[in-house]
Amino acid sequence: MFADALSVLCSRHREETLSFLTVKTAAVRCGAKPGELLRVPLCGRGGQEGCAKMRLVFAQLGLPYRILSEDGEGALALFYHPARLAEALRSSEVKRSLSALGYPMDGGLSGLLGFLAGRWAKGPAHEVGFFIGYPPKDVLGFRDGACEVTRRGDRWRVFGEEGESRRLMRLHRAVELRAVGVCLRESSTTERFRRIAGFASAARVIQKKGA
Repeated sequence: MFADALSVLCSRHREETLSFLTVKTAAVRCGAKPGELLRVPLCGRGGQEGCAKMRLVFAQLGLPYRILSEDGEGALALFYHPARLAEALRSSEVKRSLSALGYPMDGGLSGLLGFLAGRWAKGPAHEVGFFIGYPPKDVLGFRDGACEVTRRGDRWRVFGEEGESRRLMRLHRAVELRAVGVCLRESSTTERFRRIAGFASAARVIQKKGA
């Protein structure tokens, strides 16, 4: 009986985790954001079985991902949109910064993500902000100790001119709120993903209007 109850709890946990990831990666799925870094807890007693179940949830999500760290309680995973991430990392400012840190700029996304994972193994790497859509000025401002203008409730620490940072935060928040609505209306995972991917055109409109 206990085993059955645990199985039900784990099943519910996986469903809830998938719904959570669906919302939090909505901006990635529709291309409004190149990547999202999320801490995902293991199910049940953890261990190898918990890790395997977590990876099943990741597979259901259907987005490329790279695990940056993992322990007995969960994993820190970077989910990404290949085309949008490649575009974000092509910025001359970003390329100069990553190259200075030793990133293999001719190794493609796989090489860059692998290098990031290696850096993360030694501790949080601030340049991950480039991979998850933070404006380069904010990533570099954090590194260089620039004048901080962060407000309560901001999604990341803001430095210098606020306009672009605030616009992106509003865009990402709007996409997530739309995704919540989809998850409440649609029980089918496939339909949820289809509708969220369709946010792409709406996200472009929001961006043009300044969110």
